[in-house]
Amino acid sequence: MQEIAALGEILIQFNSFTPGPLRYVNYFEKHIAGSELNYCIAITVIGNKCYFIGRVGDDEFGRNAIEYARGRGVDVSHIKIDPEAPTGIYFVQRHYPVPDKSEMVYYRKNSAGSRLSPEDLPEELLKRVRLVHSTGITMAISESAKQAVLRAFELAKSRSFDTNIRLKLWSADKARETITKVLDNLEFLITDADDSKILIGESDPDKAAKIFTEKYGVKYLVYKLGPKGAVVYHEGRKYYAPGYNVRVEDPTGAGDALGGVFVSSILNGYTPENAIKYAVVAATLVVTVRGDNENIPTLKDIEKFLNEF
Repeated sequence: MQEIAALGEILIQFNSFTPGPLRYVNYFEKHIAGSELNYCIAITVIGNKCYFIGRVGDDEFGRNAIEYARGRGVDVSHIKIDPEAPTGIYFVQRHYPVPDKSEMVYYRKNSAGSRLSPEDLPEELLKRVRLVHSTGITMAISESAKQAVLRAFELAKSRSFDTNIRLKLWSADKARETITKVLDNLEFLITDADDSKILIGESDPDKAAKIFTEKYGVKYLVYKLGPKGAVVYHEGRKYYAPGYNVRVEDPTGAGDALGGVFVSSILNGYTPENAIKYAVVAATLVVTVRGDNENIPTLKDIEKFLNEF
């Protein structure tokens, strides 16, 4: 079993029970989410250990977040409770204005999670674990959180990063300026066409792969293709896994599941070809339900899915 640490913000998600504009939605489901938590759960489900590093508020939502993460097998011993700021929340609007797409409405400014700082880092743990992971979201939510990611990556033996650019949190220029600082020599980089276009001016997967692997030295480039699946570039080779035609309830969290399952599978000794195939199955199942991480499958469930398709 490998040990991974993930830095980020756990959020309370209120997912609209019905599709359409939020102004007409009367009922919401509560879920526990956040990109790095979703990734951490995927790492754990596939058989490795994941420590979550972050902050929650000293409130019922914060207690809910910790209990939920612990219940999913995530190590929560490095989550700090902040008595001066609330746990962040967000709302999910589904299938509007674009069918099969979701939009997020954030209420996370000055949240406990955004107050993550280098002082919160368990430095000995970060030096010891096999891999440290974070995302562009955490680098966007505050200056202190960005500095925490930079410091954690300095300490890490190896690093995993999901670009996850959210233009509701920062500008494209700021995202490019910040994220390019952490691209050098990543073991795992998870991205997509939109983010790649912002970062390096190239959205074509093959052309982007050449830049990310040759210029920045990325070892495994995971390029998400949405409903079309995903492709991995590693040591000059390309591995493609097609997507599946399923009913989309909410695509939120699918990319996190894909990244976490891929990384955890590679750490367990799977080939890139099999790891990306398993990762696409995980993302596929996540989009069929509301909630970011409840439907992340075990290896047994992935194999059962593949036997049917």
